[in-house]
Amino acid sequence: MRKDIGIPLLLVIGVACSQRVSTEEEFARSERDRPVVSAEGVRLPTPVGTPGGGMPGSAGMGAPAGEVDADDEAQTIRGTIAAPSGAGGGVLFLFVRAAGATGGPPLAVQRIPSPSFPLSFAIGPADAMMAGGPFPDRVTVEARLDADGNAMTEGPDDVSARAEVAPGASGVELTLGP
Repeated sequence: MRKDIGIPLLLVIGVACSQRVSTEEEFARSERDRPVVSAEGVRLPTPVGTPGGGMPGSAGMGAPAGEVDADDEAQTIRGTIAAPSGAGGGVLFLFVRAAGATGGPPLAVQRIPSPSFPLSFAIGPADAMMAGGPFPDRVTVEARLDADGNAMTEGPDDVSARAEVAPGASGVELTLGP
């Protein structure tokens, strides 16, 4: 190393090392910069049996207790799911997608472990995975009884049904089959 740059280089390295922030200091900064969320901005699951409430075991998020969004309620799809005799166990996934969509995240979803059939359902914007506003004019409702409980896989024992409907439809009948 050349002598004429050795000392200035050591000074630069020394200053840089003295500026290092410890893990504890960095954590304290990240906590200080974290935004505060008010309790009014948090949506909790609505108990089953209340307006806008989810199905038992569903992943849906309802409106805060006592509040039902009229637009969400008007777009809720209601119906019945039937299954062949002997079908049971596993997990029933109920999805709503835009009509014609073949992939991507669903608009709304419910997860119902160990369902018994026939099963009444209600799914709408209150069950949305992400806030996205109202449903489009036509949607596809799909029910799939998944033997391994993994929504990302489809096995040979899984049975499903789907129907294209308008948001707010009632009396939708889905019969699970291969």
